[in-house]
Amino acid sequence: MFIMLREAENYVKVEGILSEVDLNYGSYQRAGKTIDMIAGSIKVRVDQKIDGEIVQLEVPIHMFAGKYTNAGKPNPAYESIEKIMKNFTSIAAAGGEEGADLIRVNSGKIRMNEYYTPDGRFISFPRIHASFVTKVKRQEFKPEASFSMTFVVADKQFELDKEGVETGRYQVKGIVPQYGGKVDIIDFIASSESVINAVDQYWEKGDTVRCVGRLNFSSTSETITKEVDFGEPQEIVRTISVSDLIITGGSSTPLEGDFAYDIDEINEAVAARKAALEEQKERDMNRGKRRNAPGRDTSKLDSLGF
Repeated sequence: MFIMLREAENYVKVEGILSEVDLNYGSYQRAGKTIDMIAGSIKVRVDQKIDGEIVQLEVPIHMFAGKYTNAGKPNPAYESIEKIMKNFTSIAAAGGEEGADLIRVNSGKIRMNEYYTPDGRFISFPRIHASFVTKVKRQEFKPEASFSMTFVVADKQFELDKEGVETGRYQVKGIVPQYGGKVDIIDFIASSESVINAVDQYWEKGDTVRCVGRLNFSSTSETITKEVDFGEPQEIVRTISVSDLIITGGSSTPLEGDFAYDIDEINEAVAARKAALEEQKERDMNRGKRRNAPGRDTSKLDSLGF
């Protein structure tokens, strides 16, 4: 019998400077009706301390809302997002930080964006979703990009690079029950020695735990010199983007009683996730094959004189 898992604590706060707005009106079909909507994303610039250093983040916030609720009433989420489009000023629009609005997102959630490439590679990374944004007065402005979550520990180990060498960071794989009984599998990172020691000592597979942490959605550029057979070497600039969830604290003992998740129910939800991903893999790969299918032969058009 399928048992609906309760949604886990999943809370994100982002306070920073509105950097970009990419929101658009649209519509979709549901039960034969056309539903008006707004969808897209904004970016929030946040200067935040990560591992003792100030890092400038560009946090994407993904947004979606229908114009009306299921009961046919005006949707407050739609109205909130529309205000961003009409009344908020971004860094991109102002031409700099000086004229841009300071904003706060208080009720964001972390969800995984997952898909398969045409050659079958699985891509998975966290995204922030929210609907409500408010302006912040400069005297009240406190830049922050943080989260708090509960999850079931699926695995934990020291992080390895592509060559299998330990990076010095600690990786925790968490199973996070989401709305509707589905689960996401999310990677968390511990980077400070004290947090690594606590997680390694106190958390075990199957434990329901709570953690707090900081978002690190940032990018760095590095220049790679590539030698050529003759002449000057070629310089290639590569941008490396990260979307890390850095644990800064948490529960030292597993949550118990009604606060803990039943392992059998979690296993059932994980099995359902695996089956859904197999179906998605087939759809994504078939979509890629259709997109890459050969088009019509245009060689005979050469004689048309263009």
